[in-house]
Amino acid sequence: MTGEPARGWTPVRTVRASDEVVAQIKRAFFDGMRPGDRVGTEKDLAERFGVSRVTVRDAIRTLEVQGVVEVKVGAGGGLRIAEPDPDRFADALSVQLHLAGVGWHEVVEAMQTVEPLTARLAAQRADAADLERLEAALHRAGTAVDDPRVFTETALDFHLLVAEASHNRALRASVRALRSAQELRFEPNSSRARAEAVGVAHRRIHDAIAAGDADAAGAAMGAHLASLSVDPSAGRAPLP
Repeated sequence: MTGEPARGWTPVRTVRASDEVVAQIKRAFFDGMRPGDRVGTEKDLAERFGVSRVTVRDAIRTLEVQGVVEVKVGAGGGLRIAEPDPDRFADALSVQLHLAGVGWHEVVEAMQTVEPLTARLAAQRADAADLERLEAALHRAGTAVDDPRVFTETALDFHLLVAEASHNRALRASVRALRSAQELRFEPNSSRARAEAVGVAHRRIHDAIAAGDADAAGAAMGAHLASLSVDPSAGRAPLP
């Protein structure tokens, strides 16, 4: 493969040759390939693996869906290791959660486990921009207490912003993946009193994060989510 580093590809001799091509490229990926690294062209890879271009094309489609590679066109084009996109993982996970029929109690358990940790980390790591975004979300929610749909959306945004302030991409992706399940389960808040109570809880979380108090931030988030412990099998859940 002219101009390409040797990566130890071996000829494929399996019933599903494309699966073996996928496996070899993924092994190379996990062995140290980086975003943007060139893997080769369809023609090059077919020659190197000893398979047809149709087989390589099938493998490329699988790798693209998994987010491992991306195809570049034009001069210097071909298959390259994809650039990172945690949101792509989060979107895929949210789809799989839905397809698997993940129950509400499972979503609640995940939220109650993950989100107090994101709040703790946010208290330790949030920068000025993070705090500004959290404050802005509180302000937007405060002006929308009489609009159930907007308030619900803004309240859920606050939880994602806390995860972003944790500066842990894996946790943020997890919270984002749970977002779709939350949107389906939470009813737009019809009670101004409930909206105001949520605002108070969010303010308490924000203030603990702003103060850099990890214990208080984690406890405030945990207490805020405690009301979600009951499975609302007969209806939709109150907003957290």
